[in-house]
Amino acid sequence: MLITSEDVQWPFTMFDNTEPRAEGIHLSDVIKQIEIDSGLAYSGPGFTDMELTAEIGLLWEDVLSRVMADKYACRPSQICLDGVWMSPDGINDDPLDEVPMVIEEYKATWKSARRCPSDDFKYMTQIKSYCYAMGTNVAVMRIFYIMGDYKGSGPLYRVSRITFDQRELEINWDMILKTKAKMEVLK
Repeated sequence: MLITSEDVQWPFTMFDNTEPRAEGIHLSDVIKQIEIDSGLAYSGPGFTDMELTAEIGLLWEDVLSRVMADKYACRPSQICLDGVWMSPDGINDDPLDEVPMVIEEYKATWKSARRCPSDDFKYMTQIKSYCYAMGTNVAVMRIFYIMGDYKGSGPLYRVSRITFDQRELEINWDMILKTKAKMEVLK
């Protein structure tokens, strides 16, 4: 037997299948700026191809969006609030009937499942912003932990329901708008 292998460039087809990004400032750009300004941006060794990492995340979002559309959530079009564009993965009726609507967010990550989603600044800032923009205070995160707990669990799929109070959402949105204003001045 003869096998030859080589590492090749991923075809990056998932970005072709997404809704074109609206012109303007996007929530992901604002969150990235906050992480840089606060020293929370990841700067250690690890993944070198962040586009490929994002592509895998989009693949997970696409699969769940298609599967969940029939069972749970529908994917809304991009929304804009106060000049900030956002793309929630899904919106859904609340299965617990506590609120009229919940935000659904899908993540595929190499982070450990031992950490609670609430410990992740980026995740929480993102879903708080979606909740604020959509007028709800409840989000459901469907997270695929590719490496599980890093202690032999294997891959894990975890669903977390997160309820915020209105003040948390307002403080978060104020932070988003202040950073957006700073970004506009620097342009």
